[in-house]
Amino acid sequence: MYAETKDGFVVSLIVADQGQVHFDVVSPCVNYSEVADSTSQATAPLDPEAEVIPRPNIHSDFWSAEAPEVGVTSGR
Repeated sequence: MYAETKDGFVVSLIVADQGQVHFDVVSPCVNYSEVADSTSQATAPLDPEAEVIPRPNIHSDFWSAEAPEVGVTSGR
């Protein structure tokens, strides 16, 4: 689904492959501005050989822990 107003506001809903759902809301820009480069490096551990951030179905020891943290239930 894609909807756009005359003044440039946009709402879109996409159901992609493997059940990924994306809901985006975009407002028109007021003025163009530069975005500065990050002043720090990412801290999340990634596979050293990965070229991109992995899809949600890729196992990560960091994000896919089987045991909950102390005091937290797993939700299963």
